Amino acid sequence: LIVRGARQVGKTSFILNALAELKQYPQLKLNLLYPSSINLDGMEYFGRDFFGQAETGEEFIKNIELEIGAPKNLGYPVLVFIDEADRYPKSLEAIQTLATQSDKIKFIFTGSNLENIKVINAATGRKKYFDLFPIMFKEFLEAQTNSKFSTYLDQISLDHLEITEYLHHQLTEQLNTYLRLGGMPKILDTYLDPNLDTKQIPNIIKDLAVSIEENIKTVLDNKSMLYEYEDVLRKIANLSMNTLKFTQLQVQHAGRSEAKKLINKTVGARVAHKIRLLESEKDLSKYIIFDCGIANYLLSGSDLLKTKINEKNLAILYETFVGSQLITQLVTRDDLFYWKSGNRAEVEFLLRSPFIGIDVKSNKGNLKSLNSLAIVEENLSCIVKISNEMPKIDFDHMAFLPNFDKKRKIPLLTIPHYLTHKLIDITHEL
Repeated sequence: LIVRGARQVGKTSFILNALAELKQYPQLKLNLLYPSSINLDGMEYFGRDFFGQAETGEEFIKNIELEIGAPKNLGYPVLVFIDEADRYPKSLEAIQTLATQSDKIKFIFTGSNLENIKVINAATGRKKYFDLFPIMFKEFLEAQTNSKFSTYLDQISLDHLEITEYLHHQLTEQLNTYLRLGGMPKILDTYLDPNLDTKQIPNIIKDLAVSIEENIKTVLDNKSMLYEYEDVLRKIANLSMNTLKFTQLQVQHAGRSEAKKLINKTVGARVAHKIRLLESEKDLSKYIIFDCGIANYLLSGSDLLKTKINEKNLAILYETFVGSQLITQLVTRDDLFYWKSGNRAEVEFLLRSPFIGIDVKSNKGNLKSLNSLAIVEENLSCIVKISNEMPKIDFDHMAFLPNFDKKRKIPLLTIPHYLTHKLIDITHEL
């Protein structure tokens, strides 16, 4: 099992919590950041020496048997947790061999740069992936003492879109808080725990951002290291609403290819998501930061709850929020696209299944881009506007453009930002 996710998103805690529920299984833990055994937060980990030098993993298997005995003689399979696997690529090369032991030993790999490590032995078909993302808005609601909001949202469907003005206002306020804080566990722990001081949030978010950016730099090649002192994530955040031109990221003595490598490494570290232009032969992708709280820090500073957010940055945060919430529900983040027409109309997001276009507005906004999409893409099943409006569905919306003869009837779904996590379910009902 390969558990992927951005740095500090909670991969290690997630696995340790799961292992704590499986105490009947023999367990071993490794942290390959360290050369030898180490105690971390009261937990004993083996280091790289326990894994050994063999890329086949044979030494590792022998050391496991030495530590706990022959797995075949145990009542349950052995669970082996390998943290920071990307820091020791030999461990990834060994997956093919380790997988032959799967009836007796279950291996769990985590790391923040797993997609950035080149391996010769791909072990195709021998790996399962689990992607971990920041805490979703719905989970943020559930984590609070009064979870009535989450319970109500669970009942929302195409046939039951009604919501009171009072509840709409309350949920909008909750969304505005989440939009500022994002879903990083350390930030939300500090905000939600009454025993912790929210005044520490600026320092925590600063340290998180530095840790995330430093993690990306560990996998840069010599030429790309010219970006070592560049504020790359902040640039990506500022440019995230538009098609990214790599020349916008270039620094002195570094060419376009280095800028492209840097972006690819950032995506590989799951710190940014690549949103491709639908059916484009050229790479005209745009990119969003993986968490709206991190984006808020990069755009507006460390005081997440109190800083003034200008209109442009607010639009970026809403787009980041919607994109990241949608990605958590997709089989792969590569299933999310955007759309642009020759007349510069643009729709922020597009899904192929169901085939729908999604426009994100900070406030109410107009329907020009969605209407343009509906007319051009004849197989489109629905257009969606995500804004600050109350939820509603118009099955008989007539899409049209001024000075254009063609018209088309298509369902128009309008939902508030806080219902983004329900969007795919609702549109499937159509």
